[in-house]
Amino acid sequence: MALAVFIVTVAVLQDAAVGLPSFLYGSSNPVLLLLLAPVPLCATLMFSLESRLPEGESTGVRQVAVLDAGLVLFTVALAVLAASFLGLALDAEAAPAAGRNVAFLAGLMLCTRALIGPPAVMAPVAWIFAVIFLGLRGGGRAEFWTVLPASADDLHASLAAGAALIAGTALHIKRPGSPAHTRLH
Repeated sequence: MALAVFIVTVAVLQDAAVGLPSFLYGSSNPVLLLLLAPVPLCATLMFSLESRLPEGESTGVRQVAVLDAGLVLFTVALAVLAASFLGLALDAEAAPAAGRNVAFLAGLMLCTRALIGPPAVMAPVAWIFAVIFLGLRGGGRAEFWTVLPASADDLHASLAAGAALIAGTALHIKRPGSPAHTRLH
C-alpha cells in the first residue's frame, strides 16, 4: 500500500514546486514537493521492521534480519524502478530522483535506527526539513550535502544514496534489534 502511495504521489506531483524560505540565506527557494514522497514508504518500512517478536526471532532457525534486509532492498528497488518508469512515461524530470531519494532516506533511517531505535522513523523527515530550510541557497541551488534536490543523473547524489543504503542494510543485518528492544530484553 505504501508503495502504491509513493507511485501515485510521484505521478501526481511530478515536477510541482513551491517557494519556501531558506533560514541561512534569507531567500525564497523553489522546493519540489516530490522531496516528501519517500516519507510514507520509509515510515511503513520502519513499522514493518519494528513489529517483531525478539524472542521468536532470536530462537528461530530463519535469519529474520537478512529477510528484513531483503524486504528493504526489494522495496527500494521497486520504488526506484517505478519512479524511473514514471519519469519516462510522464516526461517528469524529477520522478527518477524520487526513487533515488527513497534509497537515501531508507538507508539514513536504518543507520539512525541502529543508534536510537524506533524514533529513527523521523530521520527522513528531519533530513528533508534540513534540506528545505538550511540546504538551499538563492535560486534553488543546493548545498553539496543535501542529496535530495539533486537531479536524477547526479553522480554524487547517487553514490550517497547507494552508500547510505548499503551502510543502513549492513547495520541492520549486524544489529537487527533496535536499542530499545535490546534494553527491554
